[in-house]
Amino acid sequence: MRRFRAIVRDIPRTALMVVILLWVLIPVYFLVATSLSPDGATLDGLVLPSAISFANYVAVFTGANDIWIPLINSTVVTIASTAIALILAVPAAYALSHLRHRRLGRGMYLSFFVLRGIPPIALVMPFYLIFSKSNLLNSLPGLVIALAPLALPYCVWTLRVTFDLIPREVEEAGAVDGAGRFRMFFSVVLPIATPGIAATGILSALFIYVDYIIVAPLAGPKTYTFSIYVTSFSQDFVQLVGPLSAAAIIGAIPMAVMFIISQRFSRRLASAGIH
Repeated sequence: MRRFRAIVRDIPRTALMVVILLWVLIPVYFLVATSLSPDGATLDGLVLPSAISFANYVAVFTGANDIWIPLINSTVVTIASTAIALILAVPAAYALSHLRHRRLGRGMYLSFFVLRGIPPIALVMPFYLIFSKSNLLNSLPGLVIALAPLALPYCVWTLRVTFDLIPREVEEAGAVDGAGRFRMFFSVVLPIATPGIAATGILSALFIYVDYIIVAPLAGPKTYTFSIYVTSFSQDFVQLVGPLSAAAIIGAIPMAVMFIISQRFSRRLASAGIH
């Protein structure tokens, strides 16, 4: 009887999970089915395509509008922007963690919330004017400089919590052993905070990878990233749905890999007691 009551209590939760899974997986199914359908074929609901063709994937990889350059650009810009954001955020978050009980520290911490509250579209015109005068327009370094500030506030928020939860006794023990501030930071604190830094970096990279608002006006044909590339399949009178679906799946693979890796680091972070 008790087991039956437990099953009845779980019915609403199970139904909700099924609805959420259908909500997420049905669009993915249509995306995959469309990418594998021959040119001119139509889908009839959830019925599998009558024929499977990889022509859309071949066109995306070998056609005139191939995906290689946008993927390479996205990889370079994402890695470089995330690295810059982490290099700036790690020492900033560590300092703010030590200043969290002071008014100055709280004020500086809140300033990052204000920075992230600025709409990215408001930054486009200043970046455009600065880059046009400094030869950074339509260049990968310009995109890196423009995208790094988007990830910086999030990195500071997350990493400050990471450093907050590192016991101060660890640093005190390092000080007793004669370690200076810099040596203690690099030899004691950073190894403990590595899972948090890795998870923060990967999640920040996801934000940068899909950015469109900043990249669109600052990039050129040779520096388009993946988020700009997928819009090239939507033309005035023709919608290249098949190649678009194939490109979307290919571009989503790096995001899925980054998410899976971030979950692994997040589990390590939780097991270490830092979250």
